[in-house]
Amino acid sequence: MKTAYVAALLATVAAGAAQGADYPDRAVHIVVPWPAGGPSDAVARVIGQDMAAALHQPFVIDNKPGATGTIGSDFVAKAPADGYTIVVANTASHPLGRLANANLPYDPLKDFRPVIEYGVYPVGIMVAAALPIKTLREFVDYSKTTTDGLLVGVPGVNSVSHIYGQLLAQKTGAKLTFVPYRGDAPARVDLLAGNIHAIASTPDFGLIETGKARLIGETGSRRWPQAADVPTFVELGYPDLDGLIAWGFAAPAGTPDKVVATLNAAANRALKTEAVRKIMVDNAYFPTGGTPDAFWGRFKDQIRTFGDMEKSGIVKFQ
Repeated sequence: MKTAYVAALLATVAAGAAQGADYPDRAVHIVVPWPAGGPSDAVARVIGQDMAAALHQPFVIDNKPGATGTIGSDFVAKAPADGYTIVVANTASHPLGRLANANLPYDPLKDFRPVIEYGVYPVGIMVAAALPIKTLREFVDYSKTTTDGLLVGVPGVNSVSHIYGQLLAQKTGAKLTFVPYRGDAPARVDLLAGNIHAIASTPDFGLIETGKARLIGETGSRRWPQAADVPTFVELGYPDLDGLIAWGFAAPAGTPDKVVATLNAAANRALKTEAVRKIMVDNAYFPTGGTPDAFWGRFKDQIRTFGDMEKSGIVKFQ
């Protein structure tokens, strides 16, 4: 009887191992909690295409936009933990979601398993080309000559861009009034129409290259290669303005270790290819990669950083 039990147990373990070894045996769905056609969608698609080639199964993009990534993230948090549904997680949907939304329907860390951080990008300040502003100092000085301060578009209240815009105003003394938009696209329309003076967000390098807008600086510690002559705010003497928006893949909590390892290896492989890196750089990302734990480590650091900002009165989340 004991021998039969041991044999059955070994058979079960072997079957489980075989199942893990066969992963994936059908399509994997990548939920992008933002609209199709934007940079987050384009980057997830090109990484997914390379992962599909490596793992010999389709990686299907499912766009589930809304509520700053909350709708799509909640969908994945409640999905089966089998590795066939993963989500594009970023600083807005996870670290900020935990702080800014008391009714968030998921725990940004406990309800997910990190797979990989695939890229980061800083927040840039892009001004209308018609303004006599070419540097951060000119930006600050010009803001003080206006009655209500410079009108700065941001992609949502308490977005990462809004938070670092407020920090920029506090640290430099710039006189700024923030105008929230539902994304970057409508803010760029208003910038070109002269309805606002600047945008705090990911810059549009097409507008910059054609002379319709001008980048005057960015958070983080690295310059964008498309604007190698523009210094970072850290270089200009503001070390607190060292902030990044992180992007990566996460799976539902309980997803098996072997499945996470398989996805992580395929994504790291994709990030080394020229095609993937080109799409990412063209969309203002700095490709990263690494371990699942490194991705969650970044999010934990950001939760602490934003929490400290709230305590110091820079921003009020709720």
